[in-house]
Amino acid sequence: MLDMLHLLTVVSLFAGAWLISRGAAYVARKVLAWHDRHTEAAAATVDVRIANVKRRETTTLAGASFVIILAGFAIQRVLMDVIAGTMMFVERWYAVGDTIAIPTLELQGIVEDVSLRRTKLRTLDGETIQVSNSQIPAVRVLPEGLKELAIELFVTDRESGENLVRAVQRILPEGPTTFARRPWIEEVNELDERLVRIRLRASVVAGREWLVNGFLSDPLKERADEGLIVHGPVVLTVDEQTARSFARASAATRWAGRPATQQP
Repeated sequence: MLDMLHLLTVVSLFAGAWLISRGAAYVARKVLAWHDRHTEAAAATVDVRIANVKRRETTTLAGASFVIILAGFAIQRVLMDVIAGTMMFVERWYAVGDTIAIPTLELQGIVEDVSLRRTKLRTLDGETIQVSNSQIPAVRVLPEGLKELAIELFVTDRESGENLVRAVQRILPEGPTTFARRPWIEEVNELDERLVRIRLRASVVAGREWLVNGFLSDPLKERADEGLIVHGPVVLTVDEQTARSFARASAATRWAGRPATQQP
C-alpha cells in the first residue's frame, strides 16, 4: 500500500511537472507573440514617422531651393544694374538735367533722377519712365537739350524771300517745348541776278525736330508766290563742336594723304 502511494506520488509529480512545463511553454509563446506584435507596430510607426520627416524635409528643401534660385536671379539683376550704374557714374555719361536718347529702347527725355540701379526720364509728353541701368548699352546726350537746325532756301528774289521768311516766322510758336527760338535769317547770298540763297537757323527742343520739317517748311511753300522758291527748304543739323571735330579730322586726313617730298 505504501509502495503504491509512493508510485502515485511520483506519477503525480511527473504529471504536474509536465503540465507546468506545457503551461509555461504556452505562456512563453503568448508573451513572445505579444512582444513581436508590439515590436512590429513600433517599428512600423517609426518607419512612418521617418518617412513623414523625410517627405517634409524634401518638400522644405525643394521650396528653399526654388526661393534660392529666385533670389539668385534677382540679386544677379540688381548686381548688373549696380555695376552698370557705377560705370556710368565713373565715366560721367550724363547727369540730372541732361537730355538723352536711348536708341535701343527708342526713348528720349530729360534725366530727372539717377541712382546706381536705375535712371528716371521725363518725356516731352510728361510721362515718367524708369530704366534699369543694365538696359542702357548706349546713350546720345543732346547739348542743352536743344537741336540746332539750319534751313537752306533758294529763291529768285531777295526781298520777296526775306518777307516770306518774316511772315512765316511770326506765326510759329515759341516756348520751352516747341521752338526755343523762332527761326531767324542767319545769312543771305546773292548767287546771281535770279538766284538768292537764304540760310535760316532755328533752335527746337530735342524730339520736336518735326516742327522745322513740317511746321516751318510747309508754310514757306504754301505762302510763297508762284516761281519764288527755286529749291528747298532743306533742313540740316548744325553743331559747332561737331563741325570743328570733322574739320580737324578732314585736315589731318588731307595732310596724311599728301605724298612726302623727296629731298635731292
